[in-house]
Amino acid sequence: MEKRKRIYISIPVTGRPMELVRIKAEEVKTEIRRRMDIPSSPLDLTEDNEPYTSCMGKCVEELLRCDAVYFVRGWQSSKGCTAEYEIAKIYGKELMFE
Repeated sequence: MEKRKRIYISIPVTGRPMELVRIKAEEVKTEIRRRMDIPSSPLDLTEDNEPYTSCMGKCVEELLRCDAVYFVRGWQSSKGCTAEYEIAKIYGKELMFE
C-alpha cells in the first residue's frame, strides 16, 4: 500500500476576504482527502489576529514536515506563497498546482 502523502496547502490570504479564503481552503482539503492524502492548511495553524511573521514561521515549519505542497490558483501574486514555493523547491518537495 502506498504511503499517504501529507500535503501543505499554499493559499493566498493577505488582502483577500477571509470567508472566501476559508471556503477555498476547505474545498482543497476535501479534494486532497478524496485522494486519500492528508491536507495541512495554514488556516488550521494560525489565528486570525496573529502577527504575519508568526504565521509565516508556523507555515514554513509545517511545509517542511509535509511531502508535497499544493499551490492554489493566484499563488504567484502572494509574497507568502512565492516564499513557500522557493522553500519547497529548495527542500525538494513535490509541487502540485491547481
